[in-house]
Amino acid sequence: MVNIRLAEVEDSPELKKLNDLFNGEGCNTIKAIEESLIRNKSEIVCVAVEGNNLIGFCCGRILTSMCYSYNYGEITELYVIEEYRRQGIGKKLLMLMENEFNKLEINHLHVFTGMENKIAQKLYRSCGYKNTSEIMFDKN
Repeated sequence: MVNIRLAEVEDSPELKKLNDLFNGEGCNTIKAIEESLIRNKSEIVCVAVEGNNLIGFCCGRILTSMCYSYNYGEITELYVIEEYRRQGIGKKLLMLMENEFNKLEINHLHVFTGMENKIAQKLYRSCGYKNTSEIMFDKN
């Protein structure tokens, strides 16, 4: 049975493994993930667990701006190990994230995904997210 819950500091080694699979090896260290889970109050991290193993995660951040009278949330990462996909786990991770945002009275959410990632787009649409006319730019 898969359990969906908020991440704990003890999850850091498993979160690093999943993050390496999702974003490429070496993006972050276990120590940095631990520190983020302890100190970063503007991020929420949810995990999917089967037995003692993490099989997925979802990260969201709380954004504030002087331009708006409300805070908003952004789903920044959503990953489920391939063999566990298409079982509703991603949807459950999103639902927990939305519930956590709602507790903070954050009701406006953004999510970015790749233009070619049709599976993720389908998931987001099934959860009520709508396409926008915005284009995301990136610069290093």
